[in-house]
This record gives sequence, C-alpha cells and structure tokens, in this order.
Amino acid sequence: MEYLINNPQVVVTLIIGFFTLIITWWFNQNNLKIAKQKMEKDLFKEFNERYDSLNDDLNKLDTIKNLEELKEIKSINNANKTIHNVLIDYFNLCSEQYYWYKKKRIPQQIWDSWYSGMMFYYNSFPIVRIVWQDEIKNNGYKSYYLKEKDELFK
Repeated sequence: MEYLINNPQVVVTLIIGFFTLIITWWFNQNNLKIAKQKMEKDLFKEFNERYDSLNDDLNKLDTIKNLEELKEIKSINNANKTIHNVLIDYFNLCSEQYYWYKKKRIPQQIWDSWYSGMMFYYNSFPIVRIVWQDEIKNNGYKSYYLKEKDELFK
C-alpha cells in the first residue's frame, strides 16, 4: 500500500487501465449486438427472397393430385424444374431456416411465423407430406441438418 501512496502514477495507470477495459468491453458488446442484428437481417432477407421465388409454384400444390403430376408439371419461374424440384427446394429452405433458428440466429417471433407457414403447406397438401416422408426415409433426414426424422414438421 505504501508503494501505491509513494507512486501515484501507478494508481493512475491502474485506474486508466480499468476504465479502458470497461470501455473496450462495452464497445465489444455493442459490436457483437450489431453483428448479430446484421446477420439476422441478412438471413431474413435471403430466406424471404428465396421463398418469394418459390411461392408461385407452391401455390400450384392445391391442384396436384399425385406424385406423377408433381414430377411432370413445370415450374412457372424455371422451365428446367418441375414442381417436385421446387418442393425439394422448399424443404431445403425450411431446413436452413430451422438450422439457423436452432443456432439462435433467427429470433423466436420470426421462426414462429415461418414455422406457421411451413405447417400450413404440410397440413394442407397431402402431396407435401408424401414427398417429405420419402425424403427423410432411411437417413435422408440428415441431408436436411436434422437429428431425427420428424424434427422439422411436427
């Protein structure tokens, strides 16, 4: 203690160091928050753009009666794809959204909205359930970043 009293520059250095540490920590926390918000925004924008590109074709699901039709009807937006391909793209989109939600990069409110839309398609159109069950059989569910078969649509 006597050393500190006789050397006030050490005390000043310690105080300045302490405040520098606090300020650095505060800026770091703010930068992390900003980076997280930017990532959320980027994911939100990307996923919504991808959904928008699939939406017209997904609206055709109510007219499709069986798997053969699904594999024959061409996409509105991409003549090289069938509605079956579009549905697989949709499953990939859903699984990516779920993956980022589990990593806490997508807020609960946004996930709840997306999940509600996913369940609408899954519950409204039997062909969606048929194709999904075919996709996840055996170990196919792992290609969708899932640990269990029925994890995504439950």
